[in-house]
Amino acid sequence: MIKRAMLMTAVTAILILAAQMAAAYTITTGSSYGPYQSGQGGEFTLQADHALQSILAGYVSGTTSDIKQQNPLSSTPQPGTFQSFCLEKDEHLYTGASYSVTISNQANGGGQNTNFGDPISIGTAYLYSHFNRGSLSGYQYGTESQRETSAAALQHAIWYLENEETYADAGGASNIFLNAVLTQFGSLENADDDSNGAYGIKVASLWVPGHEGDLSYARQDQLIATPIPAAVWLLASGLIGLTAFRRRQVNGSGC
Repeated sequence: MIKRAMLMTAVTAILILAAQMAAAYTITTGSSYGPYQSGQGGEFTLQADHALQSILAGYVSGTTSDIKQQNPLSSTPQPGTFQSFCLEKDEHLYTGASYSVTISNQANGGGQNTNFGDPISIGTAYLYSHFNRGSLSGYQYGTESQRETSAAALQHAIWYLENEETYADAGGASNIFLNAVLTQFGSLENADDDSNGAYGIKVASLWVPGHEGDLSYARQDQLIATPIPAAVWLLASGLIGLTAFRRRQVNGSGC
C-alpha cells in the first residue's frame, strides 16, 4: 500500500509537469545576445515569458538568471532572463525577436548530424545542470572576458556531445568540460548516451510564431533547466528503503 501510494504521487507529479511542458511559451531576444555571448554560440541571455518562468528551476539570480540582455554588461537586473547554450550549428536565432517555444528531450531537426530529431546527451545535461546552478567546476562566472572564454569552451563541449563537431574542434583534452564528463561517466561514449530528461534538463525548441513543428520555421534549440518532481526522488528513495528493509528482514542483522 505504501509503495502504491508513493507511485500514485509520483505519477500525479509527472502528469502535472507534463501538462506544464505542453503549455504555450515565448522566448524573446534583446538587442544583443547578452553580455557573455561571443562567436557563434552561447552564453545566450534569453527573456522568458511568465509561463516559462514558472517551470524554470535552479537558476541563480545575478549569475545565471535575471541578467540584463544588453551588451555591454549592466549591473541593473532584468527579471525573467536566463542563460542558455545552443545545441545545433546549422540553425540560428536573431536579436530583437520573439519565438514560440516547445519543450522536449530532443533537438528538433537534429542539427548537422541528423534531420530526424536528436535526444540530448547525458553529458550535456550533466554540464548544464551544474552551470545553471552556478556550480560548474572551472567555469569562470566572474569577469566578463573570463566568462566569455568559459562560455566558448562549454559551448564547444556541448556541440561535441551533440555530435555537431569533432573532438579536436571542441578543444580535445584541453577542454576542461569534456574532461569533466569523462571523469563523471568513465568515457566520452558513455557521456553521449541519451539523457531522457536526467537532471531536469530539457530542450526549448524555438519556432517562428504560428509555425510550431514546421522545420522550415525552426530556430535554434536552447537548453533549459526544469524541476525534477520531488515525488520521483521520494519514490526512488522510498523503494530503495523498503527493499533494504525487506532484505534485513529476510537475511537478518549482522549484529
